[in-house]
Parts: sequence; C-alpha cells; structure tokens
Amino acid sequence: MTAAIVLAAGAGTRMRSALPKVLQPVCGRAMVLHVLHALREAGVERTVVVTGHNGAAVRAAVEGCGQAPYVAYATQAEPRGTGHATLQARAIAGDGRVLVVNGDIPLVNADQLRTVIEADAASAAVATAEVPDPHNMGRVVRSETGGIAAIVEEADADAATAAIREVNLGIYAFEGSWLWHTLATLAPSTSGEIYLTDAVTVAAGEGGALPVPVPAPDGRINVEDLADLMRAEHLMRRRIQEHWLTQGVSIVDPGTTYIDADVVIHGDTVLEPGTHLRGSTVVGERCALGPNAVVRNCQLGDGCRLESCTLEGAVLGAEVTVGPYSTIRPGSVLDDGVHIGTHAEVKNARLHRNVRMGHFSYVGDAEVGAETNIGAGVITCNFDGRTKHRTVIGQQAFIGSDTLLIAPIELGDGVSTGAGSVVNKSVEAGGRVIGNPARRVRKTPAAEERP
Repeated sequence: MTAAIVLAAGAGTRMRSALPKVLQPVCGRAMVLHVLHALREAGVERTVVVTGHNGAAVRAAVEGCGQAPYVAYATQAEPRGTGHATLQARAIAGDGRVLVVNGDIPLVNADQLRTVIEADAASAAVATAEVPDPHNMGRVVRSETGGIAAIVEEADADAATAAIREVNLGIYAFEGSWLWHTLATLAPSTSGEIYLTDAVTVAAGEGGALPVPVPAPDGRINVEDLADLMRAEHLMRRRIQEHWLTQGVSIVDPGTTYIDADVVIHGDTVLEPGTHLRGSTVVGERCALGPNAVVRNCQLGDGCRLESCTLEGAVLGAEVTVGPYSTIRPGSVLDDGVHIGTHAEVKNARLHRNVRMGHFSYVGDAEVGAETNIGAGVITCNFDGRTKHRTVIGQQAFIGSDTLLIAPIELGDGVSTGAGSVVNKSVEAGGRVIGNPARRVRKTPAAEERP
C-alpha cells in the first residue's frame, strides 16, 4: 500500500450545520480524526487528506491532533463528486496500490482497514458488510458469480435494490495506475459529478471488482445526518468504556459516565456516576472522580479526589482534593496535597504543596506558598476594571476569613490577617494585619509562641 486517501471535501448538507461534516465531533474527536487514528493503528504511514468545503478548518484540526507528520493535503476546488476528489490526490499518492477511505466513517477500526489492505490484488477491492439498517448507504449488487456487479446509491435504488442489506462501507483498495486512468475517462453524472463508485462499476465490467466482507458488529460505520451522529456517539462511548475497563478503571454507572476519545486513565481509578472526562485529560492512578465531576483538558496526579466540581485546563499533583461546587479554571496548578473545599474558585494561580482553601473563596492570578491556609470567603481582588493584577502569598501564611487582598500585593512567609481585613499594601514576612484598611499589629506573646 503506497498511500491512503481520506475524502474530507464534502459539506455534509444533511447535517444542517455550518461545521464541515468531517469535523463533527464523536466523543470529543472530529470524525476525520477518528479515521486518521484508525489508519495509523492499521499501519498506514502516509495519508493524503482531500479537503474542499472549509478546507482550512479541516487542515487546522488535523494539524492540531498530532497526525501532521503523516499527512499531506490535496484540494478539491469545486464539489464535483468523490471520484473527482480522489483524482486530486493522484500526484501525491502515486501509481501503486492506494487505499481510499471516506472521512465520515468515525466508527471504522484498524481491523476493518487491515482486512481491505490485505485483500487479494484487484483493480478495485471494496469493503462490504451486511447491516440491519442500510439507510443512506450504497447497496452492493452481486453478479451471478458472486462478484460485484454494481454499487447503487440509495437515491437511485429501486425497491428490490433498496431491500439489499449488503452495503458499501466506504473503504476501497485500488491499483493506482488503473484508478487514475479510469477516473480520468469517466463521464460525469447529470449533476456534473464523478463518483468513485462508478469506477467500481467499471472494474466489475472488467471482472476486477472484489468484494471484501469485513466484520461490522456495530452495523453501519458511516454518519450521514444528526441521527447517525447521535448513534455513533453512543457506540464510540461504549467502546471507550470497554477499553478502560480492561485497563483496570472502574466505572460505577456507564450510562452516566462520559469519556472522550483522547482521554488517558491509569489503573485503580474509580469513576462515579455523572463523571465527564473531556478533551486531552490525563488521570493518574488510584483517583476517585465524582459523582458529578467534570474535567476538561486537565492533568491529574495519582490519588486525586474530585466530587461535584468542574476543572478545565488545570494541572493537579498527587493526592489533591476538590470538593463540591468548586471550579478550577485554566492556568491553575495545584501541587501535591492541596485541598479545595466547597464553593471555591481558582483561576490562573499556583497553589503550592499542602495549601488548604476551605470554602467560599476566590484565588485568581496568584501564587500561594506551601502550607498556607486560605480562610472562608477570602478573595484576591485581581481586576481593577482595566488590568488583571497578581497576588503573591508566602509559605505558612494564615489568611483569615473574609479577607480581601487588593492586587497587586505580596504577603511574605508566615503572614496572618484578621477576619474581614482589607489588605491593600504588601506585608513583610511574619507580619499580622487586621482592619479596613488593614493595619500592622503586634502579636501577643501567646500568639508568638503558637506553633
């Protein structure tokens, strides 16, 4: 196999969406990216993606998913059918054996692709399967000898042909030189389009069209409309869950647990009901997530505990706990042993080892030193109406309940603030301030001796 060609030029009008069809997400990953991942898993090392409608967006999605080193691009400037789109990849794909795959089959797997790749050489080899619901799929009409006589699209099928349940899955292997010559000589349809399946019909007339039955336990693998997209989401979600179960991840209630395709989870982690793991999240060992934890594009260390909270774009060390109704926003780093209680929010801040932030507090654009305690209702006032400012708090500080820290400000190691203080000036290490505005006070002997 010299190359694979992925057809990703269509608009997908049945989707009724401004988003290109192949970029519609299935478990957090665009359909065309599922196809590219399956090709890589099947051992294909060179792929040409043919773009057309909103091709810049398709290309950006491919280049953003780590597939860029294995992918080249061809462009179909006008929507003139799948055969015409395939022909645009000729210069890159070459004259050897070529695999052609539709970009709207997110449920395709590597085994199905390998079956076609390893099929006997023929002018055209076509993946087929018997499916319970052939709606919107091309029917495979067999010849008297059992070969392919034609592939008939549903719109052109009579009642007898529409009743056929053997369908074209959208995976083909061609002899390249034969394919390019055939596509170049095909007459366009009445709509002016050249269809790839017409090349299969030509091969059938020459006795060179090979049907390749492939296993399709989930039935149809293509997506034609939003109903298909919903079904594909459900099936892919089940596949992902079954994979992580084999890796030692416990899923208490699969029906309410959502795991995106690019998520990584390590063993002995438990996912409670209502857990959503989205984007490129990585979860360490022995974590307990949920119930009702939503985690998007985060890295979690070993032993983290998250309950009824929302995290996005954050990095957590080991043994971090985040309690109910708390939010950890992008740019936040919570080091080992950090505890976030209930109804708290952290944004673009680093909390060092063993910081405790109980409840009803906001820490944004800040750095908090190790072993510091953030009392209930503490707020870093980081925005002055025009600019975000930073707050720095040292180690082993004690920030009393309802303290307002007016940034930019820096509090040294061991600083303490009285409840309700409004601190608008920096405080040197060991200082104690109270009041509105906060004033420096001398510690009592008892306080000075307190550990």
